[in-house]
Amino acid sequence: MSGEERQQYTAARRSARLRRDETPLPTTQTRRGYVPPDPLDYLAEDDPDASRPPRPGSSAIRLNDPRLTGTQRAMSPQSTTRQMPVPYTYRRSAQQPVTTTASPAITARMRATPAPASPASPAAQKAPYKSPLTEREKETSRRIHWLLFIGVGMLVMLALWVLTSWLISWGTQRLDDIRYGNPRTYQTDAVVGHGGDSPQHPSHFIAINLHGHIIVVELMAGDPAKAITYGGPYLYGTNSNVDQIPPILEFKDVNGDSKPDMIIHLGDQNIVFINTGTKFRPSDANDKIHL
Repeated sequence: MSGEERQQYTAARRSARLRRDETPLPTTQTRRGYVPPDPLDYLAEDDPDASRPPRPGSSAIRLNDPRLTGTQRAMSPQSTTRQMPVPYTYRRSAQQPVTTTASPAITARMRATPAPASPASPAAQKAPYKSPLTEREKETSRRIHWLLFIGVGMLVMLALWVLTSWLISWGTQRLDDIRYGNPRTYQTDAVVGHGGDSPQHPSHFIAINLHGHIIVVELMAGDPAKAITYGGPYLYGTNSNVDQIPPILEFKDVNGDSKPDMIIHLGDQNIVFINTGTKFRPSDANDKIHL
């Protein structure tokens, strides 16, 4: 190339550079519309510097996006395609728009890159995985074991037994209130040979449970002037209702002397008083008692 031609080429390139857009096209994009090259570019065929394409900024050419995993690279149709830089093509005029679009490789990478997940609540993030149950497992979960019926029946029987026991105890106390009053008092007539009593004038006996202390009052031949009092035992125990036990009197010979003796029944206990012919005395170890 002669000197004059070189000067013309340089002037043409300077004027074309002035008409160029301020923002160059990205090297990783392709053009949809084709713009024919400037005829002046053919003058640069003899120029070894002008025929070389622009060199990229780095000697390393990235083949794949490092953020993509192996599975995402396999999904990309052009993950192994090497993207070469595209040289600039000068437009003849700013009036001719150039429509650009992303390459298929970039579009595939954009689709493969997962979108940032929206922040979820901690309870939703830590929710355990629940596998769906099969029909057989559902039937097994709905089936009730036969031991459950036995356990429920035993509980019902226990509740009925406790309720029945409470009702019997409550009913017995109410019946004793009617029969013996409060404090518990028992009265009876008997011929024991004291004070000239007889079947026509028997002796009268009154037994009282006064706060757990048993007291027996004898009216010989029914005469209050001949009254005599016997102090019985004191009732102790863990039962707080000892004062609700009625003292019941019974007269019969228990030592074989043909004299009626006095027996005090206190629930499951029996207290014996021996008849001396004129009054009663508490029994001792020397007495041979046969109830």
